[in-house]
Amino acid sequence: MFGPHALACAPCEGDRQGMESDGVDIGLAAGKAAGKADLRTLPRNRIMLAGAIVGGLVVGIASGLAFPGGGEAVVRRALPSPQDEGLPRIVTSGGTGDAAPLVVLDPGHGGFDPGASGENGEREKDVVLALAVDVRARLLAFGGVRVAMTREGDRFLPLEQRPALGEALGADIFVSIHADSAPTADAMGANAYVLSARASDREAQALARIENESASGIDLGNGADDVAMILADLMRRETALGSARLSRAVERESVGRMPVHQPFRRSANFVVLRSPEMASILFEAGYLTNAADAARLQDDARRAEVAEALAKAILTHLLAPKRP
Repeated sequence: MFGPHALACAPCEGDRQGMESDGVDIGLAAGKAAGKADLRTLPRNRIMLAGAIVGGLVVGIASGLAFPGGGEAVVRRALPSPQDEGLPRIVTSGGTGDAAPLVVLDPGHGGFDPGASGENGEREKDVVLALAVDVRARLLAFGGVRVAMTREGDRFLPLEQRPALGEALGADIFVSIHADSAPTADAMGANAYVLSARASDREAQALARIENESASGIDLGNGADDVAMILADLMRRETALGSARLSRAVERESVGRMPVHQPFRRSANFVVLRSPEMASILFEAGYLTNAADAARLQDDARRAEVAEALAKAILTHLLAPKRP
């Protein structure tokens, strides 16, 4: 997919400050032959993309390239720019009007960014897209909601663009769908994340660091007056309450229907959850590094059970009476 842009091998780090920001630097430690190194064995490879961290890019290294003793090799590869395809289409079931609640589903990764990978070649970007399609189908079958997806095909979207699409559509709920990876194959089960400046635990903190690009958040603008800041704070508080209620609904529907990873409800500072305008959660459907989870998410019938639970949780949240 990508042609080499430049190749450098040196016993020291060298000067990288002059490198362009529109490519990827891929480096492996000395002492291994690159031709035998399979980056897919690493749960997540952190790669710079225009100053942003993108997790899990699977790339090939030229066969036969050997690393010099005590040094490193860096392969420079150009990356395509994300394509602007406008706002996602909104799908409705029969009889559903424009006033119905809007749910935006966000299948993670896509395009040149495959996300996590499994032992049998499962790719997160494919698994979560299939799951999002299933969730949309269940929501439309239940009726009473409108549904949009940030991507319906295999394309790359920058992290900030994902919630921005939901905001532009006026979404009531934003659900980012992912599949995790872990250093050990024993980790398994689903869980849900909400936004928090402080991570609930080390695992949540590590996942947010991997998923996020370079530090950036909601831009309230320079010199915002006190009234604007107060309104923004109130909006964030209401959104946070809605996100917490949604995550609890997902937990209630998930337990007993699928393996869950405890603690199920977690929090961390994810870029895709930083919108103050809509209840947002990040749903991890399981671990692709766990054979049972990977098989469950690849199987149409068992993946449909996950979709059913997520769709029911979303509808339960939307139908629940709002607290004053």
